[in-house]
Amino acid sequence: MASDRLGQIVEDAASEVYLFSVEDFTFTLANRGARENLGYSMDELRGMAAWDIKPELSREAFLELVQPLLSGEKTMLEYETIHQRKDGSRYNVLTHLQLIVTENDTVLYAAIQDITKQKEANAALTKVSARLDAILSNTTMAIFMMDDKQQCVFMNRAAEELTGYRFEETAGRPLHDVIHHTHPDGRHFPIEDCAIDRAFPENHQTQGEETFVHKDGSFYPVGFTASPMKDETGKTVGTVIEVRDLREELRARNAEIEFNNALKTKIEEAMAERDRLEAQLVQAQKMEAVGQLTGGIAHDFNNLLQVVGSNLQLLSKELPEGDAKRRFVDNAMAGVSRGAKLTAQLLAFGRQQPLEPKPQNLGRLVRGMDDMLRRTLGEGIEVETVISGGLWNCLVDPAQLENVILNLAINARDAMAHHGKLTIEVGNAALDDAYTQNHPNVAPGQYVMLAITDTGAGIPPEIMEKVFDPFFTTKETGEGTGLGLSMVYGFVKQSGGHIKLYSEEKQGTTVRVYLPRTQRKEESAPLPATTDTPTGSGEVILVVEDDAAVRETAVDQLRDLGYGVLTAENADSALAIIKSGVQINLLFTDVVMPGKIRSPELAREAKAHLPNVGVLFTSGYTQNAIVHAGRLDEGVDLLSKPYTRERLALKIHEILSRQTSADTAPPAAEAAPSTDDAPKVLLVEDDALICMATADMLSDLGYVVTEADSVAAAERSLQAERFDIMFTDLGLPDGSGMELVQHVTQLRPEIAVIIASGADPREYAEGDAEAGRYVSLMKPYDEHSLKRALEQCKAAAE
Repeated sequence: MASDRLGQIVEDAASEVYLFSVEDFTFTLANRGARENLGYSMDELRGMAAWDIKPELSREAFLELVQPLLSGEKTMLEYETIHQRKDGSRYNVLTHLQLIVTENDTVLYAAIQDITKQKEANAALTKVSARLDAILSNTTMAIFMMDDKQQCVFMNRAAEELTGYRFEETAGRPLHDVIHHTHPDGRHFPIEDCAIDRAFPENHQTQGEETFVHKDGSFYPVGFTASPMKDETGKTVGTVIEVRDLREELRARNAEIEFNNALKTKIEEAMAERDRLEAQLVQAQKMEAVGQLTGGIAHDFNNLLQVVGSNLQLLSKELPEGDAKRRFVDNAMAGVSRGAKLTAQLLAFGRQQPLEPKPQNLGRLVRGMDDMLRRTLGEGIEVETVISGGLWNCLVDPAQLENVILNLAINARDAMAHHGKLTIEVGNAALDDAYTQNHPNVAPGQYVMLAITDTGAGIPPEIMEKVFDPFFTTKETGEGTGLGLSMVYGFVKQSGGHIKLYSEEKQGTTVRVYLPRTQRKEESAPLPATTDTPTGSGEVILVVEDDAAVRETAVDQLRDLGYGVLTAENADSALAIIKSGVQINLLFTDVVMPGKIRSPELAREAKAHLPNVGVLFTSGYTQNAIVHAGRLDEGVDLLSKPYTRERLALKIHEILSRQTSADTAPPAAEAAPSTDDAPKVLLVEDDALICMATADMLSDLGYVVTEADSVAAAERSLQAERFDIMFTDLGLPDGSGMELVQHVTQLRPEIAVIIASGADPREYAEGDAEAGRYVSLMKPYDEHSLKRALEQCKAAAE
């Protein structure tokens, strides 16, 4: 019974148990734990020797291993090896091997313990310990550890290098007594006063700066962090101290103090410069914000003014002379005029007014204003004009510049309380790099300078930077809109110029306006216009306007002027009327129109079906009337809303007269070239007015033009037909014009390229290896500059 019970215990044991013969070392017994772990049955194991499950021990090695047992030299062996299961997997084992001798037999008894998890844990621990040792040994931070008796139990390599002591010299000693025992002045430093050593008894982390004593007796500053060490139960068992050498840091601190002192003046200067630039940026942002606002509201506001003004003019015609009610109409018309003027001032400030710049001699312009200025300013103001000899021409809108001069003169009169001296000077000027560096957005170069100086009260320094702000005024409520100088500023910037204000209190003010010089000659002055309002003789005008109220008032005014009128509420309806064959002398269309067809496309279709038809655009939204920098393209007639009956009559009369002159002009001496032989141009431009005007100029120069308003449309055209020249804008709605150019020059190198842009196109091509192949054309351009660009393309091709 006892033998059976013992056998059952062995069979159920968790450890693997084996018996094998000392003669051939085959297994005679293996318990269930061994069989299940190995995956062999007992019958399979009886045919296997001990080394068959030990892949790392050969027969010879195993025999050599057990020889001390067989010889009686040892009674038991303990060793680690590896067992291999039937499925080929392996595991680590600790083997206890013993020779057992009985009366009947001698066998080897093996008790096996699977130590795979233990080995893995030890390997992981070894890896972590090695990593920690590497970190502590290689960190530049000095690390010390003290036990609960404040004695040193660890120092890393950095700590040894910092203190000059090796760990063997400090082990078991209170660290304070080794490296922190004396003040720099020689006084003893008791451990009770040491903040580092208080971290353990007070059980809290402490940080600070102290002075340590080196092994060689020298003192050196350190920064430290002392933290209590706790065991797994939370009990404080020691202190870990992190120490860094502060000698370099203190030298850096001193250097930083010296550096800061040395730079203090420069920093103050830089801050002042930054404040100045920020103020300029704020000013620019204000102008941009108002400019965007005015562009958004101009269309609807001008439409409203157009409806009111037109109906008032029609109503005025119905009232007999001397009727008391005409006074109310006149007052209302004055309000419309003031609203239109206010809108124009806002647009000028926002740099969105349509300008018509011309080469101008400012000396002649100023002299021509002399009588008007004297009448406007009154007898109390003495006016002196100084015009320099050899005056250059500048490119400017003369009508708008006259408004600027008058505005500045009136401001000067008010500043002088209607008594004083006003000096107007005109001369040549050059702004160099040194000047423009201190004035952002000003280009160096040659300018024509207009200076207006008064002897008034001057401007206080605190409001000097605000005078160009929109709606800022020092006048009493109701005496000014605060847009006068804002309008001047916007006009000058829109004209590519520069404005500078100089003033001293009680001394007066000088406003200097710099306008870019032009090499073009001054155009001859036009003949004075007649004061009579021209009327029609039954000519037919097609009015295209989506706003019903504006359309009705325009129709009433045109009929009142003696014209026949057809109407359409969109471009699609207008095109149907044009294609019907009815006689039309002039197309009068709004720029912003609903429907599939845009108004410029309508104009081209009208010209195609009715070659002698005149075209007049109108719009209250300036962004559609302006090409770039507020300048109208040549060949585009625009009547900005709100317009008066007289302006409408004069503009229509001008266009119809021009068409009549073209009809009666003698035929050209030579026939136009065949379109089959004419060079083909792909015109890529999303702005409808620019596209139309450029297409007309190209056609006049003998080119066949295909238009595209996007990158996608251009690519479709390039696939469909051959072109000699691609003329493209850079800012397109669905992609980059520059990327389109690069794509075309790679795939179609025979196509010449003209890049047109409001900014210098060469900036976009900078760094492009193919940039030499492009011809750059700055907007706004006229037919002469366009022709030069085309000739450059032709010369490059030859």
